[in-house]
Amino acid sequence: MDPPSLAGTSSSSSISTVHPDIIETHILTRLDPTALASASCASSRLYSLTSNETLWTNICNSTWPSTNHPRLRHVISSFPKGPRSFFSHAFTNPDMATASSPINLDCLPGLISAVDIHFQERHIFSKVVETETTDSSPFRVDLLEPKDPVPTGIPHPVNEEMYQEIREGLKLSWILIDPIGRRAMNVSSYKPVTAAERRWLSTGEVHLRYAWVFSAGQEGSSLEYVKCGVTATFSASHTGEMHVSKVSLHLEDMFGKHLNGKDSLAILHKGMMGKRGVVKGKEKEGRRRYDAYKKMRRIKILLGEARKPLKRQRTLDTLFLAFSVFIFVFLVLHIFF
Repeated sequence: MDPPSLAGTSSSSSISTVHPDIIETHILTRLDPTALASASCASSRLYSLTSNETLWTNICNSTWPSTNHPRLRHVISSFPKGPRSFFSHAFTNPDMATASSPINLDCLPGLISAVDIHFQERHIFSKVVETETTDSSPFRVDLLEPKDPVPTGIPHPVNEEMYQEIREGLKLSWILIDPIGRRAMNVSSYKPVTAAERRWLSTGEVHLRYAWVFSAGQEGSSLEYVKCGVTATFSASHTGEMHVSKVSLHLEDMFGKHLNGKDSLAILHKGMMGKRGVVKGKEKEGRRRYDAYKKMRRIKILLGEARKPLKRQRTLDTLFLAFSVFIFVFLVLHIFF
């Protein structure tokens, strides 16, 4: 973004009387990222002040505490405009997976996952892991070992009201980062897209599902849209509070089939290069995309089931024709030879 013109305006003349330290310390630090970006367009002076790297580093760390991880600090510093560029990438979701140049499926760089969970604006969980799989097995990123739960300080729900409070209050962000291409994107709906699966009477677990759906292939193909599915499992503890016990990511095609490592990484890299989704109303947009994906998947499955009898009938017709030709040839040879 180029600095705005210094054309004489009342806003620029009045802001020039305020000391830069006051603006940086008492004004800009109180703005959310959207307001901060808008302020940068007001004048060249504000553009310069809002480009402060420390300011955007603090915003990244407060929005996603996982970005304070040593590995991520190094990666973020390599982005074209440091934390400001990283924020603009990580704050958006993919809309359409495209690539300006062919992707070498045999040399795909690994991705870094930075995951944060908040409950009612309180940070309760962060994790950073690296993924380098490009094999043919189903793609799946697991953040926690089975015996490594993380306490949350959230009381285990005992009634419907507490359950609804947990479902509405738990927000999850899953940022995927390409450290080589210096790109990033968010693949979570932030809020759950389905009602929680409760297993209180058996294991005391609560399962929440987050998702983001985007275009990844040709119209009508199984990859026309893909779903990035995130599952977070919260288990009960002997202290009465909930623990984060499982958090995982996988990709599904239009038939609900889990994609393998090579295909998943290729689609995710294209998603980072392609068009980005909306910024405002991300929670509602995530749910809308998920509901639309379910309807399209149901239609594709029904059409596939409807085609099976036709395909079977065509196979039988082909076999019958082949058998008839065989009998005819056999009779001709038997009569004349």
